[in-house]
Amino acid sequence: MKAVFECSALSKSGEKSYTVEIVETQPQLLESYIDKKYFEQLCMQGCPNYNKKWSCPPFSPVYDDFTKGKKKLFLFYLHINMLQFSYIKNNYLKIKAANMMLKARADKFLCQIASEYGGYISTGSCRLCKPCKCKSGLPCAHPNRMTFSFESLGIDVGQLVNAYFDRPLLWYKSGVLPEYTSVVCGLLTNKMITTKDLCQEYLRHYRKY
Repeated sequence: MKAVFECSALSKSGEKSYTVEIVETQPQLLESYIDKKYFEQLCMQGCPNYNKKWSCPPFSPVYDDFTKGKKKLFLFYLHINMLQFSYIKNNYLKIKAANMMLKARADKFLCQIASEYGGYISTGSCRLCKPCKCKSGLPCAHPNRMTFSFESLGIDVGQLVNAYFDRPLLWYKSGVLPEYTSVVCGLLTNKMITTKDLCQEYLRHYRKY
């Protein structure tokens, strides 16, 4: 089952509308998208968080180990049209502003409900501590609250999105702005809930004032 609904977010520059899609699946159905070694190699070559965050490679677990024991996975796909950021002159800063907005709203919602429903896969690396204790060679300060992204768990998110959603991932390349930008995250649970339940809960959480 899939739920698709429109939301809005208030910012200093005005109201922004974005779309939320939620799909119910089973964690094991994503195992065909695992390629941990390949994505660890990409992280090592191009990500400043590699070996600097406990939530990132080479420290992050493999997807099937992390999701073990969970029967349901709800995929969240949030996307927003970039025309709404025309007031920002620099295209890179447009993408950065849009992604920050989507990530903040998705992670805040999932963090709030995760303690009740089970656990979640975040939109990016863990942001609980700044900087991460890993940089100082210290243990994680919040090991029970640390979050992981699909990418850090070794999942090919491009394939995942193509399989479950109608809109593919679009990338910012060489200063060219894509039509929209998006984030992907997930809720892991054994609770008897539906995409409709999560849709209603999300809308209650972000009800317009």
